Amino acid sequence: MISAALKATEARSLTSRIADVPNWAWWLLALSFIAIKSWSVGGTGVFGNLGDSDDATRLIQVRELLASGHWFDTTTMKLGGNAGMLSHWSRLIDLPLATLIAGFSLVMPVRSAEWLTHIVWPVSLLGALLWIVYRTTAKVAGESAGRMALLLAVMSPFAYYQFAVGRIDHHNVMIAAAVSAVLLIWSNPQKTDVWRIAGVLTGIAVAVGYEALAPAVAIGAFVALWGLLDRRAAEPAAAFATALALTFGLAFVATIAPSRWMDIRCDAISLNMVALVLFGTSGVAIAVGPGRNWPMAGRLAVIAAAAGVGLAIFGMLEPKCLAGPKGQLPPLLTKVWLDNVAENSSILSELVSGDLDQSLGLTLFYLIGLGAVTQQAWKSRTPADIFLLAASAAFTAFACWQYKFMSYASFLAIVPIAIAISRLGGLAEVSATTVRFAALVLASQSLLLAASGALDNAIGRPKIITEDMRTDADACAKPAAMHDLADLPSGLVAAHIDIGAYIAALTHHRALAAPYHRIANAIIANNEIFAAHDPAAAAAILQRENVDYIVICRGLDGPSASSQVWKGSLRTALVKGDPPKYLTPVPLSNPDSLFRVWKVDRTALNLQPSAAAASAP
Repeated sequence: MISAALKATEARSLTSRIADVPNWAWWLLALSFIAIKSWSVGGTGVFGNLGDSDDATRLIQVRELLASGHWFDTTTMKLGGNAGMLSHWSRLIDLPLATLIAGFSLVMPVRSAEWLTHIVWPVSLLGALLWIVYRTTAKVAGESAGRMALLLAVMSPFAYYQFAVGRIDHHNVMIAAAVSAVLLIWSNPQKTDVWRIAGVLTGIAVAVGYEALAPAVAIGAFVALWGLLDRRAAEPAAAFATALALTFGLAFVATIAPSRWMDIRCDAISLNMVALVLFGTSGVAIAVGPGRNWPMAGRLAVIAAAAGVGLAIFGMLEPKCLAGPKGQLPPLLTKVWLDNVAENSSILSELVSGDLDQSLGLTLFYLIGLGAVTQQAWKSRTPADIFLLAASAAFTAFACWQYKFMSYASFLAIVPIAIAISRLGGLAEVSATTVRFAALVLASQSLLLAASGALDNAIGRPKIITEDMRTDADACAKPAAMHDLADLPSGLVAAHIDIGAYIAALTHHRALAAPYHRIANAIIANNEIFAAHDPAAAAAILQRENVDYIVICRGLDGPSASSQVWKGSLRTALVKGDPPKYLTPVPLSNPDSLFRVWKVDRTALNLQPSAAAASAP
């Protein structure tokens, strides 16, 4: 009895000490753990890694903004060959990154300033998002639930992977904005000013990139429905709609030159989407504002009519955009590249096909989250919890459809799971603290992913790509590897699409292809060069595109040599060391380089030197 009493006293003492830890310390601890883990495990952006292709290309865009000061012109000649690439990425991200680099450059070399920006930017965004996750959860369900949410976030790698040290592309901004908007509305169901902020965040998410379009539409639709059905939410819903429209419209004016207002693009902020957003939100604002006392049929008719007018203008300005953000792309690009883009893969398709490594663990985590939020909404029956349930269900559906929405769904799943765990009591002689900690671990994304990975290794389908191949493929993009190309005179390089952005960012060369649909024709040309079975066909494309070098990398191109898809192609011939006569091998200073380089012999092709080669020292 005395021993049991002592244990109970010690447990209460420990619980008391934990409760006395300040809120900001919990937040800082979670943020620091994630930042250090992403730094040490992935090394992204530091110590020999630039991040992924998007981070490399973002750095190119920011460098060119700093060098030229041309705010409206987002064209870069570093990618895309002769035509270059008119980027669809928003200057709204370039501005803070350029400001950070310029500020740090006052006290350190530019490269060090870039390195520090790769750390400060994603960690700052993650810090803001984690604070909102913590504070909104704590506001609704208490401090214990808020702290549980932070711990779950730490154990949810697919929630924060876009915020890893080094990530300076636009995805983390869109995720932080959209998730924050949902949580702010949920935790402040009748505060107009907070809903207005949520509208601004949703507008920013879409203005930054159309990858956030599906979550933003879902948020807007659920806000409109809430405002229609609940008079107390009518004013906040109108404020949300107005703020979203104004934010999106101002972003258009601030980032698109008037001379390009009629240059309609389906994949980025353009006049057609501005019209659709303005009319759609105005219909909602009228229905929940001046029309709040009208019959429901009339209010719905106003929303439908306004949305219909907006959609008609949207289609009239560019009919191809009715097919979606990729409506203007050539169909061949899908076969050549888009079908192989990892972020467009489906969790459900992988699960059905037996690829359980990630799909099973993520599916279980999302199901636990949906179960928790459903139970919460069923018990409370409050509009706020029903809104969170609807948003969680929508975000989960998006994540199951395409991997790029995993982070959105993961962050929303964390909140109801944390609330459910925080309400668990003790079990027999097991304290409530122990039960909650055990539940936290068992429901964590990390454990579920580890379990599904182990199951996949045991019963899953065999892996086609070996670990050695993957290691070499990743190594191809490292600065240490790219250094081998630095001694070559400047030129236009045709290489595997996955390293095009790194070549452009880490060397003085230009790259013909990189994984960006805005250079669709260059991607198709690059593929046709390597896929050519007739050396003359490849030569014609090299001539047309003014290519100076062809580069292959062992980990990326090597596996293709034995592939039936590439059998008889130029890529296979190069891997086997049997190039056509118009390609001259170029020796590299590093005999162990992953790269093999051939220079296009313009004499053999009866060509004139390209502009890049002619201007080289």
